[in-house]
Amino acid sequence: MGETVKRMGVLGGTFNPIHTGHLLIAEEIRERFSLDRVLFIPSHIPPHKSVEVAAAKDRMAMVRIAIADNPFFGLSDIEMRRGKKSYSVDTLRELRDKSQAKLFFLLGSEAFLQIHTWKDPSELFKYTDFIVMERGGREITLEEMEDYLLEFHQRFPQVEFYHQGKIEDLHVFTVHSGTSESRLYLTPVVKLGISSSEIRKRAQNGLSIKYRVPDRVEQFISEGGLYR
Repeated sequence: MGETVKRMGVLGGTFNPIHTGHLLIAEEIRERFSLDRVLFIPSHIPPHKSVEVAAAKDRMAMVRIAIADNPFFGLSDIEMRRGKKSYSVDTLRELRDKSQAKLFFLLGSEAFLQIHTWKDPSELFKYTDFIVMERGGREITLEEMEDYLLEFHQRFPQVEFYHQGKIEDLHVFTVHSGTSESRLYLTPVVKLGISSSEIRKRAQNGLSIKYRVPDRVEQFISEGGLYR
């Protein structure tokens, strides 16, 4: 894609392994928010994960294979190159400094409700808009979100949230962090019930993972003996 990327989604994660759900959600959000690109960023050493993680080069390879046929998807090794624990605030700061694109950080609602435990959480809102996705079995109500944002503000008074209303099934908040202003969107997404942990368990037990991951990723896992 040679044209300028003005609106870029950022989807980080372990991708251990990447699966059909990741791809479908990324495409759904790309279309809904008119994103020019969705950038997949595999983490090197994820700070919130305690499970065994496949080698960084294998996870990168699987993402590269999985997104190859979508011209709107991209892959970044920005966190792999650091060679240490991956923190979203560092990644977003670097992306913002290097790119003219407006950033939209994609994450699930469960992860967002723990964002106060992340590194420099109040800084995050200076660099990006947030798209908080309700997926799987965890849906949060507007009241839950507002309660959490109030708690966040009490912890970090420099960050203020204002609910701007609802557009169809999308809740929109304005975020003020110092002199910066950003947006936070709460949106439902398609629910497939596919998880990386389930795929790892099935692979370990010699069960089929077909249709849970793209065909070439299935082949990569099988040929490499991953998760056995």
